[in-house]
Amino acid sequence: MNVSLVAERYATALFHLAMEQNAVEEVYQDSLLVSKTCENSKDLRLLLNSPIVNSGKKLTILLDIFEKNVHPISMTYMRIMVRKNREKFIPFIALKIVDLYNDYKNILIVHFKSPVLPDKVTTEQVLNLMKSYTRSDIELTTEIDESLIGGFILSWKDKQYDASIRREIEEMRNAIAKVNLYKKKGQ
Repeated sequence: MNVSLVAERYATALFHLAMEQNAVEEVYQDSLLVSKTCENSKDLRLLLNSPIVNSGKKLTILLDIFEKNVHPISMTYMRIMVRKNREKFIPFIALKIVDLYNDYKNILIVHFKSPVLPDKVTTEQVLNLMKSYTRSDIELTTEIDESLIGGFILSWKDKQYDASIRREIEEMRNAIAKVNLYKKKGQ
């Protein structure tokens, strides 16, 4: 079963329900909480994926963790997921809801990788460039990757712009490898 397809369908249904109930912000915040909790708790991920633990025990644990902290729509949805034996998809659905929310609010998450932390001027230039290019509100995350040597990599959705020195060195290495320096006699 394709996890992303299942997560997409359930997340879309929950997001539309949240829109109908005017609870988009609450469901979004709940999804952030659920995804962060699942990301930080290996035990919770193992529990949700376990075929040995029965659904009743899984539901009890989910209720203990989330019931006081999430909107009733989100909790009801988790109950339905457990009842249908789809609890292993809960973290993926939460991540997909965050994506749907960002699309709904026209927010684009852009990842900026460079060998050093960018200064404010560079950050502003990247923000302005991406805003003009995508016509979206930009949420920029930065990451240090010393293997880039110099330059940067911008990635968003399924796109990437690689202006790193590492890429240029790889391209030169590939170009040199294509050149045949050996010539036969008589050529």
